[in-house]
Amino acid sequence: MEWQHYSKLKSAMWYIEKLLYEVELSLDESEKNMYEPIEIDLTNEQINMIKKQLKKLYADLDKVKKFFGLEFEPIKLSRIIDTNTGFIWETIEDTWPSKMEKTSGKINSDDKKKQIDEMLTRILKLTNKIREAAKYETF
Repeated sequence: MEWQHYSKLKSAMWYIEKLLYEVELSLDESEKNMYEPIEIDLTNEQINMIKKQLKKLYADLDKVKKFFGLEFEPIKLSRIIDTNTGFIWETIEDTWPSKMEKTSGKINSDDKKKQIDEMLTRILKLTNKIREAAKYETF
C-alpha cells in the first residue's frame, strides 16, 4: 500500500474513532458540556442498543487497524498540552475586544470590553501556567 493510502486510511480511522467516542460520551447522562448541553431524548433500550453497536464498531476498527498495520505511536502528553494551549493562546489573541471590533464592529459598552479583557487575561494567565507546568524535561 502506498504511504498516501496508508496515511489517508489511518487518518480516516482515527477520525471515525474520535467521532464514535463523542457519541459514546453523549450517551452518558453525567457528561456535562457547558456550551451544548445534551438532552437525552432516547429510551434506555435505544441507548443500550447503540452502546452494543458501538462496541461492535470499535472491534471492527481494531481489526482494520491490525490488518493494515495502523498502530499509532503514543503521543506525549506534554506535546498535546503544548499544542492545545497554543491554540487557546491564538484564540484569545483573536478575541481581544480591539481585534473583535476590527472584524465584527464596535462593542457597545466600555464595561463589556473591560470584562472581556479581564476574562481573557485570566484565561491567558491560567493557560500559561498549565503550559509552563507541562514543559517536557529530560532527566
